[in-house]
Amino acid sequence: MTRVVRTVSDGDVVADDAVAHRSVTRAPWSPAQFVALVIGLIFAVVGGVTLARTGIDFTQLTEKHTTVMGMGMTPLMGMIDFVIGLLLIGAGAVPGAGRGTMTFFGVLMLGFGIIVAIQPSSFTNSLGIGTGGGWFFIITGAILILSAMLAPVIFDSDRQTVGRRTEYVD
Repeated sequence: MTRVVRTVSDGDVVADDAVAHRSVTRAPWSPAQFVALVIGLIFAVVGGVTLARTGIDFTQLTEKHTTVMGMGMTPLMGMIDFVIGLLLIGAGAVPGAGRGTMTFFGVLMLGFGIIVAIQPSSFTNSLGIGTGGGWFFIITGAILILSAMLAPVIFDSDRQTVGRRTEYVD
């Protein structure tokens, strides 16, 4: 038997089991995704520049020191920054994944920044980071948290389900 396919209009009466429905909906997006992309890009670049200047030698992760954007860095801190940057870029690129990831990293960065700003001497040898780096983490963490909380989620105006009714006749 040959199967014949014909498009039917909404007013036609056909059996439900003979009609295939296809729906297309667009994912919601948020301006917070752009914030995650920008902050992720900054962290990835800072981490990449740090690693380019110090090199990646796993036996000397805390021994080499350099300065990037006015902040002291070691290869270990460069790796941490680079990974945070990549994860934030990923959070900004995927609709719906951004808010949770942004909040998680924002809280971690804010807490870490406060600890570093209060006690920078504990992190100078191992991470190379000082008070300026602590404030950098405080500011970027606060921006991530606030944008995840306050930025609206935008649904496209054509959010409704769009479909085409097709009747399959044997």
